[in-house]
Amino acid sequence: MALAMGATSGPAFEFTSCRLAARHEGLGRIFAGLALLAVAGPFLASVLAVILASALGEPSLRGFALSALAMTVPGVVAALGLSLASALALTTGIRWKRPVRVTADAAGLRFAFGSVERSIPRAEIRSGMVLSDLRVRVELRLSRGRVIDVQVAREEEGARLLAALGMGPTERRVAVSLGSVHRELAAGCVGLPVFMILWLIVIAAIALPLQASRSAGPIVAWFALALASTWLLRRAARRTQVVVGTDGVRIDRPFSSVWVPYAELNSVGMRGDRLVLSRRGGGIPLVLRTGEALTEALAQRIRDAHEGAAAAGAAPRGAEALERRGRDLAAWREDLRKLLAAGDYRAASLTPEDALLALDDVSAPRDRRVGAALLLRVAGHPEAQERIRVAAGATADDALRAALERAAEDEVDEAALARALR
Repeated sequence: MALAMGATSGPAFEFTSCRLAARHEGLGRIFAGLALLAVAGPFLASVLAVILASALGEPSLRGFALSALAMTVPGVVAALGLSLASALALTTGIRWKRPVRVTADAAGLRFAFGSVERSIPRAEIRSGMVLSDLRVRVELRLSRGRVIDVQVAREEEGARLLAALGMGPTERRVAVSLGSVHRELAAGCVGLPVFMILWLIVIAAIALPLQASRSAGPIVAWFALALASTWLLRRAARRTQVVVGTDGVRIDRPFSSVWVPYAELNSVGMRGDRLVLSRRGGGIPLVLRTGEALTEALAQRIRDAHEGAAAAGAAPRGAEALERRGRDLAAWREDLRKLLAAGDYRAASLTPEDALLALDDVSAPRDRRVGAALLLRVAGHPEAQERIRVAAGATADDALRAALERAAEDEVDEAALARALR
């Protein structure tokens, strides 16, 4: 479960896995969206037809509205089938139970099934963790919502696999979702028809019967209340997500988000199947029910990242000159340009190499890291874009990540800065 490796790729690693599984969570989310559309589509078409009938005085549209509303029933049936397909895509996939030869190196992963070979480029592998439940396995999350589970003999073997790929606490952030993958889907597919019936009863009790009323008001109210109630139910059922980055931990709950920089993190502990994060200065610890398979792996992942942040080198001399200090974006850029050319011993000067160190300093203030990214772009450093993207991909701070991503493309603006630096 320990992921103690650096940001650079280790030696190539080759072993035989007794079990390999692949699933497509992105496809599952597509099926989930189609399921919700199957339920909400006829309802939405019916409401729009009633509104148009009222606005245009076209009685035939009311007949279409009733026909569309009647399609809600087959829509619910279709949604159930799509929900099942979504659940299967999210939780199950193709499994190879026969031995698979696995090779991991800086280029990516290669699998050999007898005479058949498959490969996954390193650029497509977003994150990885070693998990221990019934079996010890490495869960690799790829681009476009794909997930690969590789069974390993021991946790040390899983650590070597990740090391060969160059994946560790200082490389990329890891996002882990807690709880059932079916709750939000079930809440949307079941909640909408239930709320449609409930709000129809309420609206009918306080307004004229819908079919006899020529006003679209009751229909619009019914539509808005049913959708708003369903949205709230889906939001309440959303899984908690823990994002571990190089600079801190972000916990996204259904209706709130908590950001814990490593400078404020005192300790990481376990209490049964719960993860406990204690912050400096006391206060109520953050307690998360993670499940036995994830608790120790996630705790160790956070500890490794925390230790990596603490062991980071000192900031370069004069790095505070990169900070914004109330300047507008244009003035900030111009002053950064002057820093590169400063030759006066009384003026602070920074090199692009100093800016790279400040960019990777996870304990630095946000505006200093953004300023380092801006300076690299101003300097035209050949590695600027890639290094800024790596720094953005490693942070768990969404606002900072968005600002760095825009800086990498030289498209940063006042709005992005305001979100990142507030």
